[in-house]
Amino acid sequence: MSELSSALRILAALDPVEEAVARARAACTDLRWHNALRKRMSECRAEATVRAARSSAALEGARFPIAFVREVIAGAREVPDDLSGTQLSAAIRVAAVAQELSEKPDALRGGLAHVMSKLSLAAGAGLVPDEQLGRPRLAGEEPGDLGGLPQAPGPAEVADRIGQLDELLADPTLPGLVVAAILQGEVIALRPFVVGNGLIARALFRIQLVSAGVDPTGVGVPEAAFLSDVQGYGQAGAAYTSGADVPGWIVSCATAVEKGAGEGRTVCQAVQAGKLPKTA
Repeated sequence: MSELSSALRILAALDPVEEAVARARAACTDLRWHNALRKRMSECRAEATVRAARSSAALEGARFPIAFVREVIAGAREVPDDLSGTQLSAAIRVAAVAQELSEKPDALRGGLAHVMSKLSLAAGAGLVPDEQLGRPRLAGEEPGDLGGLPQAPGPAEVADRIGQLDELLADPTLPGLVVAAILQGEVIALRPFVVGNGLIARALFRIQLVSAGVDPTGVGVPEAAFLSDVQGYGQAGAAYTSGADVPGWIVSCATAVEKGAGEGRTVCQAVQAGKLPKTA
């Protein structure tokens, strides 16, 4: 067992973390057995992807009504020709990649760098030159997003810590939700790419939650929970980045999963009642 795996087990065993993870798992289990998922799983997952993309875009400052985002994804509307539109397009692309990858069991195991590269291409298109996409920052390049955090580490430390994340993902006995929280926190802390780090961090969180079986339905929307408390989300991320409160970050992520399962139930109820437009 690696030193990092041992440290993560200690974090997972802390009472506040263990209790928050248990609540999140119970909420996801309850969601899993919703009647709408028996015959209309694909519709529910599609709507969850809409809401995930909309929430993640809004966290980057690109706020659009859910109906507008739904129409854009359906091809019925075009995004504005401005920065907010570009950010929304990026969030939609990232959400689509996350949905595709999350359907594979243990999607991140043994291939984290490849997945991150794919997400970078989706997150940064139209925002920076193509040669800066799909690869971590080089020496002298600084991240252009997630401002207000301590200075991002250099390329060597980024590569080392991503390698350590691969070690965590290689251990199937570690709690999936805690690993997902660490994945998201590390990308926020490292900001390994020139742009799109926030979108990528949340996408990895979603992929791990679904592919590791925490929320096997993929209908939970923790991104909506993060959006509902932007200040708290930012503060928890900053505390993780500085090392001041790693357990608190994990608890905040678990709470978002719990609340996101509630959003998932709302999705299921809307699908079951036929309240979503056919473009969804």
